[in-house]
This record gives sequence, structure tokens and C-alpha cells, in this order.
Amino acid sequence: MSHMPHIPPDATADQARALLAAAGWREVGTGNWSWAFADPEDRLAARVTPFDPAYRLHAQACLDGPANRWLPRVDAILPLLRDGYVTVMERLYPAPEADAHAFCTALGIVNESGYELPHVDGFDQADADLELLRERIRALMATGAQRFKLWGGSDIRPGNLMADAEGRLKVVDPIFIRGPLIVEGIAEGRRDMLTDFSHEQLKDFLTIPVFEPGPETDGLRRKLAALLGPISPPPPV
Repeated sequence: MSHMPHIPPDATADQARALLAAAGWREVGTGNWSWAFADPEDRLAARVTPFDPAYRLHAQACLDGPANRWLPRVDAILPLLRDGYVTVMERLYPAPEADAHAFCTALGIVNESGYELPHVDGFDQADADLELLRERIRALMATGAQRFKLWGGSDIRPGNLMADAEGRLKVVDPIFIRGPLIVEGIAEGRRDMLTDFSHEQLKDFLTIPVFEPGPETDGLRRKLAALLGPISPPPPV
């Protein structure tokens, strides 16, 4: 992996971002859960997150293979502190919207994140890999549903498709966990909603990019500390 700096496995996501920037990588995008960097030659990308269990399932499946023309090439998943990680993969670019819409129709997996997929005909590239992709995404959906109480399911939509340097479509983020319900559980003191996650994992969750510095995020951190802090013994009678 040319130009890839050494990132220690105990580094935080912020430290990983600083190491990438120092090595000449530039930030090319920020999502709700991660920051994306491109290497100086625009050949590789690095997706950095302190916590994102849904994308980890997808990235691991891409890394383990087999290769599929509709999935990005993942070269490595580098561990960070606790459950953070850096996904090193091929460099991708925005996909033509019309092509992405037609692809979603051809794939035929209903979106479960609240995005209403319009039906768009005209996709003429259906092949064996598309059928295998459909099976793999459904298998990931089933795995996530078994592991997480707040599992979301399919997030197939045009915004989660990108294209490689030759313009070939790639599915980059097909599944999701319900982050807003994690926030709700923290805000409302619902320990029963948060049993999938440790205190440290939830602290890391509150550092993903969607939580901008400010009073709202500070308030959630205070509620998390109170929710999962030590329980005081009852007062003497």
C-alpha cells in the first residue's frame, strides 16, 4: 500500500486522521459515521471511523471475498482504539445519479432507512454478480439482525453507490444500524435499548462526525455518563 502511513492499533480516529494528513492524504468527504481520505496519487481511499459496526460487516465481507464487480476492492481493515478502524480501499467517486437509480431498481432490495426508492428502468448490466450481490447483502442483513437490537437493515439507495475511476458502479454502504435510536436511548436514559453496546463503545459513538462540538453533544455525553456510571447504593433506612 504505497503512501500508507503506519497507524498503531491503539490510535484514536483523530490520531489516524492526523497521520494520514501528515503523509499527504487529503480529506475528500465526511459522512455521519466516518471521514474519507484519498492518497496523493488518487489510487487509494481510507475511511476512518471511531465506531461503525454496520459498515464493519460490509467492509469485512468485501475483504474476505469473493470479488464482485459491484463491490469496491478493500485492501485492509486497520484496527484502531477499541472498535475504531480504517478501511483501506480503492479510490471511488460520485456515481451518475440516473445509473445509480436504475441499479437500485435492478437490485430489488427494499430500502429500510426511510428513503423511498423510485422505480427506474433502463439497467442493462444485470449479471451473475448482481444476483450474488443480492444474496450477500441479504446475508449481511440477517447477520446484523441477529447481532444488534437496534439493527436497521438495508440502506440501498443511490447515495450509497459510487463509481471507480473507470465509471463502474460500486455499492459502498448497503446496511445500517439505527444511530438515531442509540441517541434516543442515551437521551431518555433507556438502558434496555443500549444492551448491545458497552459504555466505551457508546462514548466512541458520540465522537463520530455527525456529533459536532457544542452543547447538544455535551449534553448527550453527560447523560451517557449518568446512565452508565456507577450506581449509588440506596440510602440507609
